[in-house]
Amino acid sequence: MYTIVQVIQSIWLEVVRVKKVKYKMGKLGKYIFMKKYKMISSFLPDTRKATLSNIKTMLRMYGSVYLKPDEGTGGHGIYKITEEKNNFVFHTGSNVRNYNSLNVLVNSIQKKLIRDKYIVQERIILLKYKNRPFDIRVMLQKNEKGTLDVTGIIGRQAKRNKIVTNYHSGGTPLPIDTLLKPHLNDESRKQYIQTIESLGKDASAVLSKSYRSKRAFGVDIAIDHKMKPWVLEINTQPDMSIFNTLKNKTMYQRILRYAKIKR
Repeated sequence: MYTIVQVIQSIWLEVVRVKKVKYKMGKLGKYIFMKKYKMISSFLPDTRKATLSNIKTMLRMYGSVYLKPDEGTGGHGIYKITEEKNNFVFHTGSNVRNYNSLNVLVNSIQKKLIRDKYIVQERIILLKYKNRPFDIRVMLQKNEKGTLDVTGIIGRQAKRNKIVTNYHSGGTPLPIDTLLKPHLNDESRKQYIQTIESLGKDASAVLSKSYRSKRAFGVDIAIDHKMKPWVLEINTQPDMSIFNTLKNKTMYQRILRYAKIKR
């Protein structure tokens, strides 16, 4: 026989367990969890389940959206839809197709949207370097005390005619200072990089409340034409190899040192 106290404790442990795993389910879960925190909520692009209704609503609001697999990585399976005077432009990889009906477009990929649990996300028009868009990866790792340090920051420039910047989808890794140079002077650039690092740290600190056992986070940050940064995604198993592509190996060596830290 269980006592009343034991029953209550059992229920409480189950509630705690559910809370711990509730948001470990992909991009949408992370967005819902992080949206509750004021320190980061204004930097998150609108993200919803990819239903026909949500896609229609968000196209009316933003004009262009991205469709992404909820648990996808590496930039694979990402689509872009843009509405242009009753014409819907569908981008996949470097290919473009036109539809005169959103219903027809969505029906053509409906099975994939359901199977891979797609999300629809507000499109952020990325800042460009030499006419090609780029975004930024900020690497955060826990130190000996278990607190997060910024150990790396790198830019990823999209391959020509591609809609994604990911390294494994053909993106070119470049120093962030190089990418920002046409947009900011030396002093402003230095301050802005610090701002990006702080945002990455804040975003990781928030998500780590749910992912307590994770020791590394890769924060993907977009910059729009007004120089506002947006947190597109946070990877809880970030690829470190991209930092090894830079000529200067200082960041990569620091990342490897942190990866060896045991707590």
